Amino acid sequence: MLKTKKIIINGVVQGVGFRPFIYNLAREMNINGYVLNSPDGVVIELTAEEEKIKKFIENIKLKKPKESEISSIEINEEKYKNFKDFKILKSENNSFVKTSIPVDLSICEDCVKDILDPENRRYLYPFTNCTNCGPRFSIVEKIPYDRKFTTMKKFKMCSKCFKEYESPENRRFHAQPNACPDCGPYAWVRSVERRIIKNNWLDYIVKRIIEGNIVLIKGIGGFHIACDAFNKQAVLKLREIKRRDFKPFAVMVEDISDISGWLIVKKEEEDVFNSSKAPIIMFRKKNDSVFEYVAPNIDSVGVMKAYTPLHKIIFNKLKEKGFRNPLVMTSGNFKDEPILTDNKEACDRFKGYDILLHNRDIKNRIDDSVLFLDDFKTQRIIRRSRGFVPGSIKIKSDEDKKIFAAGADIKNCFGFYRKGEVILSQYIGDLEIKENRDFFLSSYANMKKLFDINADTVCVDMHPQYHSSSMAKSLGIKNIIYVQHHIAHMCSVMAENDLEDDVLGISFDGTGYGTDGNIWGGEFFVVKNGNIKRAAHFKYVPLPGGDMVSKEIWRSFVSFFSNRMDFVYNVLKGKIEKNKIEIINNMIDKKINSPLSSSVGRIFDAVSVSVTGDTVSDFEASGPMKIEHLAYKKVERPYKFDIQKKGDIYVVSYDSLIDGIIKDWDKKRDIISAKFHSALINLIKDLSLKICRDYNIKNICVSGGVFQNRFLTNSIIKSFYGSKYNLYLNSKVPSNDGGISLGQIYYALKFNK
Repeated sequence: MLKTKKIIINGVVQGVGFRPFIYNLAREMNINGYVLNSPDGVVIELTAEEEKIKKFIENIKLKKPKESEISSIEINEEKYKNFKDFKILKSENNSFVKTSIPVDLSICEDCVKDILDPENRRYLYPFTNCTNCGPRFSIVEKIPYDRKFTTMKKFKMCSKCFKEYESPENRRFHAQPNACPDCGPYAWVRSVERRIIKNNWLDYIVKRIIEGNIVLIKGIGGFHIACDAFNKQAVLKLREIKRRDFKPFAVMVEDISDISGWLIVKKEEEDVFNSSKAPIIMFRKKNDSVFEYVAPNIDSVGVMKAYTPLHKIIFNKLKEKGFRNPLVMTSGNFKDEPILTDNKEACDRFKGYDILLHNRDIKNRIDDSVLFLDDFKTQRIIRRSRGFVPGSIKIKSDEDKKIFAAGADIKNCFGFYRKGEVILSQYIGDLEIKENRDFFLSSYANMKKLFDINADTVCVDMHPQYHSSSMAKSLGIKNIIYVQHHIAHMCSVMAENDLEDDVLGISFDGTGYGTDGNIWGGEFFVVKNGNIKRAAHFKYVPLPGGDMVSKEIWRSFVSFFSNRMDFVYNVLKGKIEKNKIEIINNMIDKKINSPLSSSVGRIFDAVSVSVTGDTVSDFEASGPMKIEHLAYKKVERPYKFDIQKKGDIYVVSYDSLIDGIIKDWDKKRDIISAKFHSALINLIKDLSLKICRDYNIKNICVSGGVFQNRFLTNSIIKSFYGSKYNLYLNSKVPSNDGGISLGQIYYALKFNK
């Protein structure tokens, strides 16, 4: 018996070739009806036998396009309709948006073949794409995801492109950015002398790179600044431009083989490197001397592939000229500001440089994502942006609330909740910078409009001076929930792993406002019977100068070793004047501008001073990053932390650790980092087991910026491997403050009773 049914499919189902897939599947199975895009998702209405409809739905799940994600399938029986064939209808528009906007995708192999084939009409065309690749989120103005709602609307397709666009059998069927040299965007160069170069822009820009010059290149989500990664003068000049003395740069290569001689490349890393998300992967160096100017004093280098047709064409031309070096490819901005997206602004602010421009406008700026793979092949995200945003994160909740979470002030990323999912923004950055605050507000307004979410609740950090909190509170949302920073870290892991109770949460980072008014950062929480309790923390230590210690890390060193001032003077001799050290020690003694902190991040800073002798942080966490590679040295007797119980809270102190460092400093300084890391790993396991036994808990959640440390992450996973305890770490969001908004939302849903 024939039946008519309406099927609504939700998830990442627009802009990924889903409708042509449905069309071809229906034709193959001799099913009549239609498919269309709507803000509710992909809507299919068809008439067929019950068994055939069931088989059709099974095939959708089994054979769906590679880049699509199905979050739900709703099936409703309709009044019988006698369809004559199967069609793709025009998209609908209505007020409530349920579907997801697709992410920007790396160029696919079919399009690579097109642009490198001299006989193809898209030969060397830098805006080639199909339903399997190309810009998505970066060009979307509103949904449904149709060309007329993207920045491609100003380019009218030629007859050949339109034929591809209209043909369901073609891989460019309804590829919204579809274009060719006859009808689409084009590129040109504004040279250092301000000449406009249209015809020979590719040869010109390649020549300038080979000659050792710095150039700007407009990409999918913003501008990059590029130069030869092995040209010392070019890289040092770039550091001068970016006011970035030592912070590592990312590099781009055409193929993984281009860096395999210098970096350790594992098969799983190669697979992620070549994926459609094309993130920056942190590869470990084979030795310390490689990429010495690009990523000095650390053991890893961030590498991404040439993920757009434009990048691919540039690398292809470079190789034709015999040039095979990686290129530095860093965000086109000045220090800590948002990545540039506008042609005029780029030309105004980088007047003395060659700039490769194009006329496809960028609606949503978006940086490159960064991650590493741990030893168990799990992705650990450091920056979640291009390739991941605005993909949603499904969480265990059927609450029908609409929540906005403002996130933190450093590495800011905000988020929205709608029933069962969290939509996070792209990486925003440090909100101390006014331009980033403007970016926050404009991105909030844009995502609110795109997803049609009018939040009735806002989550903010407890810190009384956070920009994210004050901006969020100014939005006019009346219901405000304050979430403690480190509890939000823990909740982000719980959200990823559908955990609601019986959890031990460990949050280690640099700073966060605690419920007692002190600065936290080395916390153990217990979640039991719906309540959250602080079960342990590191001993409070004064931070002379407050926030200044994150830059002038020698101040933390003085504080931790204040009972051994002879050692302090010895380590800092010739680096910090003695009278300055005495002033800082006096501030500590008299409690002048010296807030108390339990931060593990500050312990790392202090240890790094004793190992490297550096007194200031070149960039956030530079000290800990510089000593991480020394952690791999094997040691027989690690240092130890002391655990004391005060009432029902464990307190971790440092006396034994400090004694050990002082003992080794003269003769065995190269093993201090290894002994310290091992001590911290042992402490985490020993104290976790104590607390788990006290509260009858088996689930342990670990988060916080400290766990961006690859050695620490791998070692902790190994230390619990095979035990009766379940260890969870962030994998869908960063463990740093980029994951805070997810945790804030989960707290609001589960614990704000």
